[in-house]
Formats: sequence, C-alpha cells, structure tokens
Amino acid sequence: MKPISFLTYFNWTRFAQPACERTIYQLIKKHKFRSLVEFGMGDGVCCERMIRVAQKHGNGSKVRYTGVDLFESRDAEVKLPLIKMHRRLNELGAKAQLVPGTFEDGIQRIANSHLRTDLVVVNAGFTDEALEAGWFYLPRMLHPASLVLVQKEAGEAYDAFTRLDIEKRTAFEVPATAAVA
Repeated sequence: MKPISFLTYFNWTRFAQPACERTIYQLIKKHKFRSLVEFGMGDGVCCERMIRVAQKHGNGSKVRYTGVDLFESRDAEVKLPLIKMHRRLNELGAKAQLVPGTFEDGIQRIANSHLRTDLVVVNAGFTDEALEAGWFYLPRMLHPASLVLVQKEAGEAYDAFTRLDIEKRTAFEVPATAAVA
C-alpha cells in the first residue's frame, strides 16, 4: 500500500468527519504511536486512517493494531463483517488483530498480551458500568507515554487520560482499620 501523502494527512486532520477523529490522527503523528487498540470500530474508516498515519509517521517498525467490536452481532443498521474487516486491515500491511466482543470481554482477553500499547481509543457506545469494570485492566497495557482516549457520546470530543490518570482512578484505597501504625 502506498504511503499517505502530505495532502491526504492534511485533509484528514482538518476536514475529516466526524471532527473528533482529527485529534486522533494528530496525536499519532505527534507521538509516533505504533501500537494501537480501538474499542468500538464503527464503520472501520477511522481504524484504517489511524494505521496509515502511524505507518507514515512512525519510527519504521510495523504498526500493531487491535480492534474490539461486536462486528456482526451489532444491533445497529451498519454491520461490520469480521472477515471483511480483517482482509481490509491485512491489505494495509499492519499486524492486525480483531477481537469480537464487548468492552469488558475484550479488554479482559487482550490486556496481558498487549503490553506497552501506545494509544487506546474507546469510542462511544459503552455503558459507564462497562467502562468502570475495564479501567482495572488498562494500566498493565500502558507505558509512561501512553494515551487513552475515551468518548462519552458519539461525535463528541475525546477525553484524554495518561497512564498515571488511569492508575489513580484504579488505585485501591486502604481502609482506615487496616492501616499499620
């Protein structure tokens, strides 16, 4: 696959729809992210663009992409066939892994095999309860320069979290009765 041109990258970072995706492409270029995990793949366009930007602006190593989605099990009008998506991603030349399932199931399955992930994107469509259950698994996937982008509602901007933010959120508080004097 031919690398993206400057004009294509410029177009994606200035005019891509929905506008919230523009930030993702800019962050991938700025931080030279090579290991990407996405929960909720939508129609698959954003993941293809993320991979292509990482290939263009990375440090030369192969891009690793993992997508977790319900695929054919979706209730939505747009069904994303797993086999077709896998073929599309393989054509890009990235090391792609697709995991069928919900956020909770998917993060539990991939957390130990995806150490040192650069960027985790959690798209809208997951319940707060599912997200809370998944926060526990995120720190083991991240390194100090990793970013986690979480979208609450479709089309809205992403909230960015660092590994330290995630660790603070998942830290267990020591009960006062268990404190050592």
